[in-house]
Amino acid sequence: MSIGLALSCSRERVWSSRNGHSLPRSGMRRLIKPLSVPTSAAAGIWMAALLLTGCTLVGPGSISSGRLDYNAAIADTASQQLLMAIVRNRFQEEASLLAVSSVTANVKMRSSGGVEVGIGDRENFEGNLVPFSAGVYYEENPTISYVPVASQQYIRQLASPISVGSLARLATALSEPVSLFELLVASINGIYNPDFLHEGLAPDPRFGEIVTLFSSLSRGQRLHWVELSDMEETFAIVITDYGDDSLPMVDRLTTLLGIDMPADGSDLVMPVSLAVHGRDSGAIGITTRSVMRLVEIFSASVELSEKEVGYAQLYPPLGPVGEGLRIRQAKHQPEGSSLAVRFRGAWYYIDGRDRKSKGNFRLLSALWSVVISEGAAGTSAAPVLTVPVSG
Repeated sequence: MSIGLALSCSRERVWSSRNGHSLPRSGMRRLIKPLSVPTSAAAGIWMAALLLTGCTLVGPGSISSGRLDYNAAIADTASQQLLMAIVRNRFQEEASLLAVSSVTANVKMRSSGGVEVGIGDRENFEGNLVPFSAGVYYEENPTISYVPVASQQYIRQLASPISVGSLARLATALSEPVSLFELLVASINGIYNPDFLHEGLAPDPRFGEIVTLFSSLSRGQRLHWVELSDMEETFAIVITDYGDDSLPMVDRLTTLLGIDMPADGSDLVMPVSLAVHGRDSGAIGITTRSVMRLVEIFSASVELSEKEVGYAQLYPPLGPVGEGLRIRQAKHQPEGSSLAVRFRGAWYYIDGRDRKSKGNFRLLSALWSVVISEGAAGTSAAPVLTVPVSG
């Protein structure tokens, strides 16, 4: 005589991410084959109970293992999409964009356990029972929806100058804002930072000096970006506590900007606005580049082989901003790259040891992501492409 005890459980979890940036590995199935181990009836029942307890843990476990995979894949493919757009722009080819509108991951887990216990004389059932058996089946099937980014709002955002607010927040957040100003700012109070050195045009060393002074005073906690009004999003640069140690730097900075220092040594407040000049009113007028202009600058930094020169857009030499940009080319998939894409039979990549190029690309990627998300938000059409992924 024998008594059979069967246990089973199942769980299904749906995880959805809206307005994300990329994808995980494709559908995943995992089967743990049934086990058969000699054990007593009490031990078998205990193990079956433990199996049921494991069913309650698959939900949190699937999030901890799956969410990072989805997020990493979204970030990686967003960077690859941007680099591909830069390379295609160099070859004067159109680059279409897809934004991930949603990711829905269905996670299922089924498990079963069985215990057979014999009652009566051992010879009646010995060798005919399986003391304990168990099986676990795990499946994950993501569905990804994409939206093309091509709205009027996207074009407007792409071609609009970077706002003073964005510049101020990034300058406050970064530990070293020199590259930020070199990349995003085209002029400060009429002192230009040319992106391309057209014939007869040379870099103005005063711009680099201003940026260096900004950075030095900021590191010394003397220079601060202050928001004057959140309603109109107006900002000012305020220089405080400029004693004997920082007075020469402040004096040189105001001379370059054409702004008078306070006679009483009080805080120096310089409103910042998008303008060519601001010195007449004691303010700082800046002009900034657009994301579209930044893509042009990055495209000019793409390396070309001799046979590709005839197919690519030709640019004048890059200005000072080009010193921190380099997109390399290789015949084979490069090792040690931080990012790489394949186009026209070659690999284009950013060297993992090129910290300045990586930092500048990261800045562009952050601005590009904002433009894409706002452009996708302005698209009223439903997603045109939904891809179910299964193993």
